[in-house]
Amino acid sequence: MKDLEQALKSIGAKSGLEIELDETGACALQLSDGRTLLIQERGGIDELDFVATLGRVPEEVRGEVFTGLLSANFYWQETCGATLSWNEDLEEAVIMYPLPLAGARPETVEEVFTRFLELQAAWAERFAGMVAAAQERGGGEDGDGEEEDGGFGDGAGEPGVIINP
Repeated sequence: MKDLEQALKSIGAKSGLEIELDETGACALQLSDGRTLLIQERGGIDELDFVATLGRVPEEVRGEVFTGLLSANFYWQETCGATLSWNEDLEEAVIMYPLPLAGARPETVEEVFTRFLELQAAWAERFAGMVAAAQERGGGEDGDGEEEDGGFGDGAGEPGVIINP
């Protein structure tokens, strides 16, 4: 998308953020909740990736938390088209969304950016609850990914954000 830089500058102006891709096609932003958002252009496949951290996963609850994240990822039912993943280098869970740039308009980039921030915020809250619940259960020995407030797959606590405009 030839207008990508302009679209990102427009988003930055409206949100009070300085969004400018560096020489590698990336920009890292500190979110208000202390987490990091990476915007990365992947020119080889004409895509703009949005990646945001959700938080660290204590080693003693990784099995249970990872099971919950994988369950939510199934057919992207609980992630609104985004993908939950694990960044081993950071030792943090992340949420990611790729935006194909072929045919995308600047308004589309802005809309996806806004919706991704909403989704990240919803998942950051849900993720913190998953970790806390697993820790309360003593490390998640069963690893079934169920939360006490209704579990995964029944829509409980599901972010109500649709990414694709």
